[in-house]
Amino acid sequence: MISKGIVAVSGDEISKGDIERANAVARAQAIPPERELLHAIPQEYTVDKNEGIRDPLGMVGTRLETEMYLVTIGSSPALNLRKAVERAGYKPLQLVLEPLASALAVLTEDEKELGVALIEMGAGTTDIAVFHEAKIRHLGTVPFGGNNVTNDIVHGLGVTQADAERLKERYGCAYEPMVDPSEVITLPSTVAQGDRQIPRELLAHIIHQRTDEIYDLVMRDIEAAGFAGKLAAGVVLTGGAAALPGVTELAADVFGTGVRVGVPAENLSGLVDSVEAPRFATAVGLALYAASRLALGSETPSGRRLQLNAPNVDKLAQKVKTWLQDFF
Repeated sequence: MISKGIVAVSGDEISKGDIERANAVARAQAIPPERELLHAIPQEYTVDKNEGIRDPLGMVGTRLETEMYLVTIGSSPALNLRKAVERAGYKPLQLVLEPLASALAVLTEDEKELGVALIEMGAGTTDIAVFHEAKIRHLGTVPFGGNNVTNDIVHGLGVTQADAERLKERYGCAYEPMVDPSEVITLPSTVAQGDRQIPRELLAHIIHQRTDEIYDLVMRDIEAAGFAGKLAAGVVLTGGAAALPGVTELAADVFGTGVRVGVPAENLSGLVDSVEAPRFATAVGLALYAASRLALGSETPSGRRLQLNAPNVDKLAQKVKTWLQDFF
């Protein structure tokens, strides 16, 4: 939801305290008792009648207004998530929205500035995050993902769930025209059916149809949010299902814009090769998010304030702060 906060400027120039007061007013929006606030992200500021200001610090004015994007989660799902992590032997410090974490790992600053849609293709859902003018502008979810594609293969080819997953990973293609019509694949044999062979094109057809449906629902969500013609940087696909061949070609057909698969690469060092896959985008993003918090001097669970001296982390922290300021 969008929330606004208005305060009178305390001095001649807008100070950090004025900005914090305006953000606090916007954040004080009444949240239903069955939900809890995850993130409060400043979108833009208005000084007197000057709109669209990203950073009003030091400007002269008498009235400061902030527009804030509030992200909430159901209290019951949040409680179940925390309990699951605690039973695994860990203490969760904070919940972070999945597409926002992935955005830290795979999106560039230019893409966020020009306008980009990040489509996170997970197993159960497909999440959408739209960035424009370096700020998060829209979040959405489509209740279909890679598991739905696997289920379609199970019913369409008469194979088990495990075999369907293996077939999808080994021979799957999300864009039917890319498959050679003469190519044949062997299905796992069963007592009742014995050895079977099918055209690989049939498997691609099943995957193509479901993926096309998911993209169509995503496109409707982006259109409903008013950003259909504002994605100058195109679409970035990530998540486990984005590793299938043909996903970018099909997405380009549906969205009518440039499409790329996002893999974690920037601001990383060490064994980078081990996480250079779209399915690691969220995990890497969470690590970068936590590193940014520490670089900005956030408190640890023990109450101590830490600082990281790595120049890459500090540079990342300042970038992150420009579009997720209130996270910290």
